[in-house]
This record gives sequence, structure tokens and C-alpha cells, in this order.
Amino acid sequence: MRSIFGFTTLPAIVIGALGGCSAPAYSSDEPASDSQGTLDVATTNYAYFEIWSDLRKCASPTCGGWFVSRLNHSTTTCVDGRTAASCYTPVLDWSATGLTDRQQAPFLDACRRAAVSSGTYAIVRGEFARTNDTPRPQLGRFLVLEAWVAEGDPVTDGTFVRTQDNGMRCFAAPCPSITEQTLNMTTTANIAAMDWSPSGLSADEIAECTQDLTTPSGLLVAGYRYNYTVNGTAAKGRTVTAAFQRILLAP
Repeated sequence: MRSIFGFTTLPAIVIGALGGCSAPAYSSDEPASDSQGTLDVATTNYAYFEIWSDLRKCASPTCGGWFVSRLNHSTTTCVDGRTAASCYTPVLDWSATGLTDRQQAPFLDACRRAAVSSGTYAIVRGEFARTNDTPRPQLGRFLVLEAWVAEGDPVTDGTFVRTQDNGMRCFAAPCPSITEQTLNMTTTANIAAMDWSPSGLSADEIAECTQDLTTPSGLLVAGYRYNYTVNGTAAKGRTVTAAFQRILLAP
């Protein structure tokens, strides 16, 4: 079970050489935690948090809500202005999403799974609001703008980024056709490969996730940047330890 003060970071996954390429090496331009960026819900790539259920046994709303922790940073600013590794909220306000109770269910289940695991199962984008309609309004609430759920059973490690197909097409490899943006930071890069082997996902699961690269929301992944060379050209890639798909309104 995870601590209410934070979460466990697992050891880095080392990947082997890629076929036909030089052995990859982790990139020195991978952003460091807290190097830049603040909570800014008005900016598309900001205000992303890991979230898990609160399993403590005490009277609601003091217990039984959720904990959130800002991705790619060691501290989170709570509703009362203090900073901590993670912050408690008794209420998730879904009004801005339009998601039904049925559509919220997989996300809430992922939050419960995350509470008894060291992995990240759910990601939420949003911000704190100062009041709620419980007997403890000063505990605030969390306004949900986006809800993301992990594919499979992840052993999460690395930096969290958004990945999207940038439309580039090439006659030969490497082709930097994927743009990645580091969540809660300003760092971006174009990469030419994604190494899915650390994720443990099946071919069908990987295919489903890969389809999201062409959507407006893209695909959120955790992993490590690596450098490699193919056809005499240097390129960047991203290992994938976990992948997250956004819950969208039913068409």
C-alpha cells in the first residue's frame, strides 16, 4: 500500500540494443524534476497529477477521498497553499467533463487499484477549488478536466510525457514522427521510436495505444528518453513503462 505522503519510484529499466542500431543510451537532455514549470491549468500541457484513493478508516470527509501528486515534480501545492509530496481532496468535481457515472467508473477503479500498488494507474488533469458542500468545506475539492487510465498492469517508472503523431513521414529510418511534451514542464522533443518492451503490454494493447497517437489528446506514457543510431543517423526514442488513455465522452 502506498504512503499518503508520496509514492515509490522503482529502479530504472535498462533496455538492450535495438535491431540494426547501435545500443541505446539514456539522453542527457531528459528534464530533471522541478527544473521548471508551475501549476497552470490554462496551459494545455500543465496541471497533471497522479491520483489514488484514500483507504484510511476515519469519518468522511476527513478520510475516504483521494490523494493527488503532481507528475514529474517532487512537491504539490495543496488547496490551503501548503506544499507536500501529495495532497488530499475529499471531492472530485466532474462537472466540467460531462462524463457520466458509468464513464467515470473505470477511472475510479484505477484509483482504488493505485492505492494498493506502487504503480501509477490513473492520471487526472485539473485544479483545486477552495470549498465543497461537505461538513468540512475548507478541505476543498478537485475540479477534474481530464481523466486518464493506465493500460494493463503497469510498473511505472521514468518521466511522464504526452506523445502525438506530428505528421512527418520519411523514406528511411530514423523518422522523428512523434512529438513528446513533458507533462508539467515546457520540454519538448521529436522522437523516432517507442520501445514498448518494458510495459509488458500485448501486441493488441500496444496497437490500441498507438492509435491514440493520432488523436487530439495523444497518448500519455511514462518512460525514459534514449539515443540511438540507425542508418548512420542519430535519433531519439522513448521507452514505455506505462501508457495511459483518456476517458472521452461517448459519441
